[in-house]
Amino acid sequence: MGAGTLNTTLRTPRVSLGSSSTKRGWRSGAFDTHRARSRSATRTTFITPLGTPVAAVAKAGRHGVEMLGEDPELLRAKLEELRTRLKASESEALELKNSRDTLNGEVKEISNQIRQILTEYNSIKGEYLNLKGRKEELYNEIQKLKSERDRVREDLKALREEVNILLNELKNLQSVIGKKRINIFELKEKLEQLEWEYQTRTMDPEEEKNFVERIRDTESLLRVAERYNECLSQIKMLRQLISEKRKIHKELTDSIKKISNQYLEVKIQLKGLKDKVNDIRAKLSELIEKKEALRRKADEYHSKYIAKINEIKQLREEIERTALMLKAAELSKVLSRRRAELYEIALKALEKYKQGEKLSLDEFKLLMEFNLIGHGAASSSA
Repeated sequence: MGAGTLNTTLRTPRVSLGSSSTKRGWRSGAFDTHRARSRSATRTTFITPLGTPVAAVAKAGRHGVEMLGEDPELLRAKLEELRTRLKASESEALELKNSRDTLNGEVKEISNQIRQILTEYNSIKGEYLNLKGRKEELYNEIQKLKSERDRVREDLKALREEVNILLNELKNLQSVIGKKRINIFELKEKLEQLEWEYQTRTMDPEEEKNFVERIRDTESLLRVAERYNECLSQIKMLRQLISEKRKIHKELTDSIKKISNQYLEVKIQLKGLKDKVNDIRAKLSELIEKKEALRRKADEYHSKYIAKINEIKQLREEIERTALMLKAAELSKVLSRRRAELYEIALKALEKYKQGEKLSLDEFKLLMEFNLIGHGAASSSA
């Protein structure tokens, strides 16, 4: 059988390993054609239909599958299992990512709510501070008006006391004057007339004495009458002042009452704002606590997601390795089958050799590759 006929009969397509690095490793391995050719100085290398040296096929022996990989069926089952696990892990990773993103979305929404509430809180706080300042202003104004009203009250008290003193004096003067009405102008004329007569008339001692007493009594009555009128005028003036002070006192009281009502309204508003601030603080506290709980949960999902991503990475690497091992095992199986076929050809060539029949160069190569004859015998036969 010629070499050309053998190559045509057994040739099949090459098996790709799917990776340039693997191809390079394969070409530089035990079945490297170049390395097989480098041994041509001692023997001629027969190339299998896959392009692999016969020497490499023979060297693989019955353990060829173990050298190139495990059982293809086991590797294929393992690869399917790994791909199933990868699909499940990718589904779990997507679920974890969606859960994390959903929680982060809720955290973002709560953060927006917190910002809005803080804006409202700052607005209320500003209004509260303004009202508090207004409350202090009203309080100070009330205290100022009360102080002024107290001074007016003291003035009224002093004026009333002064009026009472004058009334007592007037009462005493009234006891001197009596109930009759005295005309001061007429009384002054009478006094002037008495004084003129006293100076111009000639009087005996007794008459003069009486005349002097009359003048003295008239002067005394005039002084009492003048003081009486003066007291009346003072009392009238004081009562007018009292009336004015009372009016001022009433105005101050009304102002105090009015401002006090405003003060109470501001206090009520402040209480309402304070209650609102407390409600906002409670709501903020609740939202912040909820936000932190969601953030912690999101962080947990993120940690699990990262762990799952690393697991997916490892699974993909293992799938790649297993796929390479499967391709290597399939190639090893093909090579083992080809080796068995070549070995059968070599056995037939050996029978021809034993019977003294002429062998082709390829048949001699097979006999030598499988160590069925020695190099010396092959050389002598050739």
